[in-house]
Amino acid sequence: MVRKKPLLVVLLLILLGGTTVGALNYTAGNEDSVTRVLGYDVYRIEGSGNYIIYYPLPNGSVKVLKKGKAGGFFPTFVKVPRHEWIKELSTAEKALYAPPTPLILYITEDGKLGVKSITSSRIKLESEKTLNLKESYQVQATSSCPRGWIDFGGRYCIDPQWSLHFDSRAKSKTFDEWVSVMGLKIENRVAEKVDYHWLLQLSRSTYSYWTVGIDVGPFNVITVSLGNHFEGWGLDIGYEVDGPLQVRSNTWERYLNIKVEYIVAHAKVPAYDKLTRKYMDIEIVQTYPIKIHSTGRYTILESSNGQIKFTESYGSNPPRITKTPNLWTIPENVEWTRSWIGVSTWKRAIYLRQNQSKEFSSSSSLNIPLGYAAGKYLTRISPKLGKLANTISITVGFHHSSGYRSMAEYSVKIKPRKSCYAMYSVLGVNVGTSGAKTKVNVSLVFGVITDGKVPSPPCNPRTGVCVDSTNPWGREGD
Repeated sequence: MVRKKPLLVVLLLILLGGTTVGALNYTAGNEDSVTRVLGYDVYRIEGSGNYIIYYPLPNGSVKVLKKGKAGGFFPTFVKVPRHEWIKELSTAEKALYAPPTPLILYITEDGKLGVKSITSSRIKLESEKTLNLKESYQVQATSSCPRGWIDFGGRYCIDPQWSLHFDSRAKSKTFDEWVSVMGLKIENRVAEKVDYHWLLQLSRSTYSYWTVGIDVGPFNVITVSLGNHFEGWGLDIGYEVDGPLQVRSNTWERYLNIKVEYIVAHAKVPAYDKLTRKYMDIEIVQTYPIKIHSTGRYTILESSNGQIKFTESYGSNPPRITKTPNLWTIPENVEWTRSWIGVSTWKRAIYLRQNQSKEFSSSSSLNIPLGYAAGKYLTRISPKLGKLANTISITVGFHHSSGYRSMAEYSVKIKPRKSCYAMYSVLGVNVGTSGAKTKVNVSLVFGVITDGKVPSPPCNPRTGVCVDSTNPWGREGD
């Protein structure tokens, strides 16, 4: 009887331990938020393959928080140094701020490479795929992988030690600059007069999104992933014409600019291209808006003689109206939506309204082009990163939130002088859902009204064919 007591104690401990692990696995199955226990985030990482959880820091480094293999029995505990950003962002400034979320980079056993932000305890690797390395190229590669490298059966092989030097090769940088969020360009005097109103409201119902660009061989993949909602002071801008404006110059432009602070992080995954038989790096760039320095309520009127009048409430960094854009480039991979306007009286040329929604969609999101400083930074580091700088942007989403409102509206009317095209750009991004990958066209509210007879439109309005070298806002790494 005495000898049975230790056995009972062991059985009791096993039972209690199993109950604890079961309880933790249950709480880690939270798909709506992150479960935290004693200061640690608790994750249940489902699927197959290897992963890295990492976090960009204000000092420009990228900290690897966890490396592992998906599908384990025990939940994963991760200490996220959010206090670094909270300390950095929580100043006395009247601003909107959204601390960044951790990121997970993974490569599954069936050849999918993905990057996503972590906003819930349950992480499904295979359902949030970004790039399928097996089916990413149609040309059959006949060469084999280097010895020991992971062969996914397609064009690329991955170094089995891809995660070993990740933290030393990954970098981040924070940029604080004025960027153009809306713009209009009228070319070759196609309009006699123009009338417009633009609205922008940002608040706690505005969410910051990670925008991820991945460069693989001949193409780029763009995806977005949910971050945090903004906190702090709101921004409400109404910019309109106090009576129609005469278009007196060959090229007429207006841009609405706000001051934005955002992260640019970049990393590499070592790979081997079986088609070219060369070692290479899969480059990854992420952008994330962390702070909107422009806050307050503003009514901006432009009179017929070009005078700008402000009516403002108490805020900081009032918006700026300029005749030249503050941006690196309109992404070269955008699609241009165009409509034909014949000679007539007043016509609505472009109208967009982005409202709040329960999910990320083309009508509840907004892309802001990358700022000049960030584009120049990436271009100077390497040609591949410069290529990605020309394709990515800064993304926000407008979500439902009780007592708060966020939206964007862009309306342009013209009195045509001659027949013309009205065009605006949308950027296609991949958005992971619970079981699939959905492509969403997110608007960049930059309009072009043109007859197509000057060399500057980004696309031939008659054919829709876009030529990179004719992007009116593009930069070549100057």
